[in-house]
Amino acid sequence: MARLACTGLAVYINRVMQDIFSSHPNEVPELHSAPVFYPHGSHLIWISKNGEITELDRTALGHKLARDAVLLCHRRWSSARAGTDITRALDIMELFAFVRPARFCLPTPVGLASQMGLARPQNGDAMAALLPQVAFMLLDELASAAPSARKEAGEIAAMMTAGGWTWGPIILSHLGLSPQKPEPPDGRNAAIWNRLPEYTDYTPQIDPGTQPVLPDAARERLQDMLGQSAEMRESQSDYAAAITASFDRPDAGPAPTLVLAEAGTGTGKTLGYLAPASLWAEKNGAAVWISTYTRTLQHQIAAELTRLYPNAETHAQKVVLRKGRENYLCLLNLEEALGTMPGQPRNATALGLMARWAGATNDGDLTGASFPAWLMDLLGRAQTIGLADRRGECVHAACAHYNKCFVEKSTRSAKRADIVVTNHALVMIHAAYASNDDRRRPTRYVFDEGHHVFDAADSAFSAYLSAGETAELRHWIRGGEDGRRGRARGLKRRLEDLIAGDNAAMADLEAALEFARDLPGQGWQKRLSAFQPLGPAESFFMHVRNSLYARAADPESQYDLQ
Repeated sequence: MARLACTGLAVYINRVMQDIFSSHPNEVPELHSAPVFYPHGSHLIWISKNGEITELDRTALGHKLARDAVLLCHRRWSSARAGTDITRALDIMELFAFVRPARFCLPTPVGLASQMGLARPQNGDAMAALLPQVAFMLLDELASAAPSARKEAGEIAAMMTAGGWTWGPIILSHLGLSPQKPEPPDGRNAAIWNRLPEYTDYTPQIDPGTQPVLPDAARERLQDMLGQSAEMRESQSDYAAAITASFDRPDAGPAPTLVLAEAGTGTGKTLGYLAPASLWAEKNGAAVWISTYTRTLQHQIAAELTRLYPNAETHAQKVVLRKGRENYLCLLNLEEALGTMPGQPRNATALGLMARWAGATNDGDLTGASFPAWLMDLLGRAQTIGLADRRGECVHAACAHYNKCFVEKSTRSAKRADIVVTNHALVMIHAAYASNDDRRRPTRYVFDEGHHVFDAADSAFSAYLSAGETAELRHWIRGGEDGRRGRARGLKRRLEDLIAGDNAAMADLEAALEFARDLPGQGWQKRLSAFQPLGPAESFFMHVRNSLYARAADPESQYDLQ
């Protein structure tokens, strides 16, 4: 049913829409002609380019969506609410991710209003009317950026336009750039690594000190972190004072100085141990590693430390989050994905937005606050977190991006920091690798969520025999066997120049390559499910799988077999 502009609200929204378009009369014709769709509750709200507000049923909406490219907020969510796949859309969240990469925003009109400094929309009609206003504000923001920023944005937008991105022509027009010739997208336009700074390594020149932290000093630091106007709880103050014993000079002998501390919920344990930990780091010129089991607590601890380091630059120097490699964007993975675009132009939108994010993020953390989770929902897993570093594939110093690598940045920054916030598994692995280098190994640890330390140690130091592990081993030995380009070169390409002329070594290499054929190959999951294994390893894992299913109480459960 059409709600013509007769009510006060409709008249107001109509006027707002006309003001928006009249302030940009001929700049963006594609956006002027785009209707707006926003599902609010059970209402499917449609606003025409003339400002007419219409509430549609799903059948009428389907006809309109088939005819028009529509401005909306979060295409996948809107498609689900509309009951149909919306293929031609101007998604305002994609535009936000392009113009303001690595910036937090809830993927809703209310979230957009908050980020853009606009009044909070109070109903569905106002939420729908907000979208073109936000679109023009973002486009104007991009056009008013510094020349270098406009040039970078234009190059990436041109690549995305060649891949069919609906916002591409609009952005190019708003930047005053000519339309692109019809040709495949060129990934070189998004080579953001050329603009990233190189990180210098750092090696401590002196051994860390061993000055203790006095209980009264810990109480004072805690009061400073809470604020002088805040009332300090006695239990929290006593907790901080008790923790100082763990920072005493270690006694002679192999046993560490250890404090096992437990306190009830609401005590304020986090600030209780951060107070003496930060004091010890300042006095002794070395980092204290704070280890947790969950990523959530890592980010909470980093946020708590803004009390001590309110300046963002100082906080970045003093506090470093370290996670496993699989949490960070791999620049080489991004480069290789961009290199495949002439044959896979549909990936241009996702890779262009990831390139914009990579150029704006400080840490490259795909599980951190700077990476919007809704971006993975919009673009898919493969072209977002699928670009993270993968186990066994990093070539380390042989990589052209080694001195710009986000993982290396985290590692090197940790050497200069006062507080390193990490997880139990990484602590275990770091301790094992650093055992022969005392200057790399921290001397003071705090394990929060300590009841998980044993599980983390088991996971870090145990060996896995699984189909996935053995398939990775085959991939590492034999390299890529699917004909696609990549850096999975295999042992032969890695070693043949080194052992050329050594007949015995070449024979051993060929034997290793041949034996690797017995390991699970590409497509092993489907073959195991179909009871059609290839080779002895797949046969073994098929029987293991069958045995597990035979003993499972509910083999049809939606939960994973493991």
